[in-house]
Amino acid sequence: MPLVDSIDKIITNYVSAAASEPFTYRSRSFTPARLLVSPLLLRSFECQPACGGCCPRFSLDYLPDEPMPAGAAPRCVEVNSVAKTVHSDLQDDHSDRFCRHLNKETGRCRIHALRPFSCDFELIRFTHRRDGVVLNQKMYGRGWAMTRVDGGKGATCRLGPPGSGARREVIRKLQRLGRWCEYFGVSSRVPVIIDWIETSDLRRPLRFRP
Repeated sequence: MPLVDSIDKIITNYVSAAASEPFTYRSRSFTPARLLVSPLLLRSFECQPACGGCCPRFSLDYLPDEPMPAGAAPRCVEVNSVAKTVHSDLQDDHSDRFCRHLNKETGRCRIHALRPFSCDFELIRFTHRRDGVVLNQKMYGRGWAMTRVDGGKGATCRLGPPGSGARREVIRKLQRLGRWCEYFGVSSRVPVIIDWIETSDLRRPLRFRP
């Protein structure tokens, strides 16, 4: 199974969708797109035991000031031609299909309190479309194809209704995204989205135009 570098996903999917100004990454220019924030963003979800479907081997990435497990080493990432240090466990020293920190007997993460950004941000989705981006919370598009620790197929996580606990978790995750954007020098829409969550009745989506 080829190694996936999660930094690419973080910047090209999450940071690019949240950005309020243009930036460049890997010689590619990203311009703020139309963004719709759905009230479904506030749904709750439960991670079921004996699954681990979303825990294949990919890079585990942290900002320098974030708590991280042993094995995360510094490397440079350039945004807007400015080199920034992130700490990553590239997991390139083993070939198991699953993350090194997954307990394959229980399907639970051994470092859940220190989970990297890519793991922490699930199941929040920035869905990129031709006419813009939609931010909500939903199941994996190819969850049916994910391999579980029991050898079966299909992620077993469950979405639930919105609640105060789910709202706090979404705000916490968005705040972490905001810190990543700020660290890379990219202005973002994250503060406006958090304000909408905290002050709106959430019966209508929040819309950003380019």
